[in-house]
Amino acid sequence: MASETIASTFPGAPKARVLIADDSRIVRASITQHIRDRFEIREVTDGEAAWQAILLDASIRVVITDLTMPKVDGFELLTRVRSSKVQRIRELPVIVISGEDEVAERERAASMGATDFIQKGAGAAELISRLEVLVRLSATREALQESQASLESARTVDPDTELLNLPFFDKQVEKLISFARRNLTDVAVICVRVELSMPKSETWEGEIEQRAKLVGRALAASIRLEDLGTRSDRFEFCVATQSSGLSGVLRFAARLRKVLENVEAAGPGVEVWTCIGVATLSEELRRGAEELRLLAQKRAQQAQSSRSRRIILGTSEGVAPGALEGRPDDGSMDISLALALIRAGRAGEVVPHLPRLLDQINPLLKLVRQQRELQATGPEGARNDDVQGVPR
Repeated sequence: MASETIASTFPGAPKARVLIADDSRIVRASITQHIRDRFEIREVTDGEAAWQAILLDASIRVVITDLTMPKVDGFELLTRVRSSKVQRIRELPVIVISGEDEVAERERAASMGATDFIQKGAGAAELISRLEVLVRLSATREALQESQASLESARTVDPDTELLNLPFFDKQVEKLISFARRNLTDVAVICVRVELSMPKSETWEGEIEQRAKLVGRALAASIRLEDLGTRSDRFEFCVATQSSGLSGVLRFAARLRKVLENVEAAGPGVEVWTCIGVATLSEELRRGAEELRLLAQKRAQQAQSSRSRRIILGTSEGVAPGALEGRPDDGSMDISLALALIRAGRAGEVVPHLPRLLDQINPLLKLVRQQRELQATGPEGARNDDVQGVPR
């Protein structure tokens, strides 16, 4: 960690690691003798070995390199370091060893990103001073990067509810939609609007907001890792999930309702009422994440304004809340979904689709009639009760 790196410049603390790259054993030994009490040393004899060490050893804080080395020289090493796609490597401090008369080489190295220069035969005090400054600089930069990473995390996750922030939610839903289009699957956004009922005599300032946050936490804990959740308004939450059919989405939405309307979801003594709207990508494949979410929000608001306990999906202007959008023969209803709606007490939503449903089950009805006829009369016209599995 960055704090450990800063501490490493003080006596008794873990030592910061310095890489020395020089093909001269005498030069390496001289530098090592000067700084070994304050720093941990790693030595290599050529630029290629230095590059491999930098790639693999993330504990290296400073590189000291000669310019003239076999295989890969110091200039090429500088080029690789400064052009790296890895931020740790790209920002690594590099000190170049040079002679007094090597002015052109120093200018070239400086233009290629050398951090500092030391002359061959530099004393211990000078070396240690420069290294400590660069180690502190490296540590400060790492601390800044850690801070930026923490801020980025804070921008994507709401710490109060542990749900995604809305912009990041939409961004991730776009990825779900892209995957669904490529793989011919579906995406559903479920919007849940909540109302909280609390004893007014016992409420305190800010309690409603705290209770709403508890509901958000209950939602976050109830969805799968592959699902996405966000707090889209003060008393509104959205969940996005990959869908295998409307009946599955309805079951999922019903499960969310059950979780959130549990007596403990917003804390003891608080009742939660939910109004739910659902929008699916398959309704209109050209919709993006924000459009899908806004449609689900609109349907949840319709449920709330009509005080409906129905999970509204596929509604449009002028259609009664809870009625499925589209024509009865548009293919949006199948037997599985119809049965699920009937069992849920929502038979009215099935009625507009009865002609299509009858077309679907006519072959089954025909088979049942045939089997009943076989039961009624055997080969000689006598009653036959031995046709297995078909009720009379």
